[in-house]
Amino acid sequence: MSPRTADKNPIEIRYLLNQAGLTFAEVDRDHGLKTGTARATARYPHRAGEHAIAKALGVPPTELWPSRYRTDGQRLKPQPAANYCMPPKFPKRQKGRLA
Repeated sequence: MSPRTADKNPIEIRYLLNQAGLTFAEVDRDHGLKTGTARATARYPHRAGEHAIAKALGVPPTELWPSRYRTDGQRLKPQPAANYCMPPKFPKRQKGRLA
């Protein structure tokens, strides 16, 4: 995988964890994280969550979230604002048509 590709989608991360026989909740418990941290990390930056998920999958965090890291592997600080906004999951519908 090239170092500057797009971040993995949260659904892809869940799929990879399921392939490894894990869930977000198990990653939280195994790494002593607060409940929901790993799930939220799939969408928003969180240093400990990123490292926990990456360790569970056996890959570096830079492979999962290249937008959160520099090309030399150092984590960006502060994170770009774009890393904190996600598009809505489903478009809003209004009376059978898109709003």
